[in-house]
Amino acid sequence: MTLTVMDSGVVPRGAAAVAGRSANERAILDLLRLAGPTPSAEIARQTGLSAQSASVITRNLEKDGLLLRGNPVKGKVGKPSVPIRLDPNGAFSVGLRIGRRSSDLVLLDLTGEVRGHVSLRYAYPLPDQITGFLETGLEQFHEGLTPGQRRRLAGIGVGMPFDLWSWLENIGAPAEEMDAWRSFSPHRAFRKVTELPVFLGNDSSLACHGEHLFGAAAGHSDFAYIYIGAFVGGGIVTGNRLYLGQRGNAGAIASIPVPRGDGTAAQLLELASVYDLERQVDARYPGSGQRLLQSVHWRGFDDLRDAWIDKTARHVALAAVAMVAVLDLPTVVVDGSFPAEIRERLVERMRAALEGIDTRGIDPPDVQAGQLGMMACALGAGYQPIVARYFLE
Repeated sequence: MTLTVMDSGVVPRGAAAVAGRSANERAILDLLRLAGPTPSAEIARQTGLSAQSASVITRNLEKDGLLLRGNPVKGKVGKPSVPIRLDPNGAFSVGLRIGRRSSDLVLLDLTGEVRGHVSLRYAYPLPDQITGFLETGLEQFHEGLTPGQRRRLAGIGVGMPFDLWSWLENIGAPAEEMDAWRSFSPHRAFRKVTELPVFLGNDSSLACHGEHLFGAAAGHSDFAYIYIGAFVGGGIVTGNRLYLGQRGNAGAIASIPVPRGDGTAAQLLELASVYDLERQVDARYPGSGQRLLQSVHWRGFDDLRDAWIDKTARHVALAAVAMVAVLDLPTVVVDGSFPAEIRERLVERMRAALEGIDTRGIDPPDVQAGQLGMMACALGAGYQPIVARYFLE
């Protein structure tokens, strides 16, 4: 997968090393990532390699600390087969999600398992604050790794909104605070913290990628992803690949125009966002909106919550139909920064809203609930250095 780099001309340090493995090695590693423990003979069959080539490559990968051999399994006939799997300790990477209300930092191993997780909440993000968060988080992760494991860190994946300063005014950030993001270079700032290569991408696209790798969209080759957080965002996967578009803005669902109640049009982000509900809750319970919406259960403002779910579902359903009409996608996965019960209700209301939309000429999409919530971006971003070094795109 190719990520759009926000600092033109900047190449991540260690980029030469990232090219790492041969095509056949990557094919075997990717097969084991998807299929789990697999005997050598089956690896050869599925990759199209000769038995001898598959054996030589798997043994080299095992010697490099990337694969483990299991105990022999006896079959009905012939020699016992030995399942081969990824060694979780073969590589590590770090994922950073920079959100408008909070950030997450995760440590992942070669299999995508989370080995460490720290988070930070704020009214709005500041560049120095995020850099300090990364520095202290990396120090914490390093303490839990052996010196050998630290040497296997492949890089840092970062997911953040493009043009972050242009959205912060919507959540009440002072203008001088917003301007700090205009000149902020994540690559330069993070190089002061670590020598690891930095992979940078749009937060919504990487959340889509995380859901495809580890969540409800695993196994789906073509789908649209819609994430409703402080604002709304999305991503598109076609042919099992995250589609970013010419300028990295594909799946920019926030900019899709939808009708207001008065018949005029507005961008979806103005009509479908958690921040919109937060403002309503704040108007009723001054200063409590952010706290109440960060609780495990959205309760105590039931009428506002239910009205928000209905309105958001209608508008997001319209945007989903627009995406499907252009790209002929069979599935739309919906997630967001809210409790699981809210996600389920929102998906149900979207399905009902789709039934009332004229979809002649297209096949209405199957709407499914996501699974990863706010962790989707951190996971999708964090796995990028490992994918770049060890797996097929």
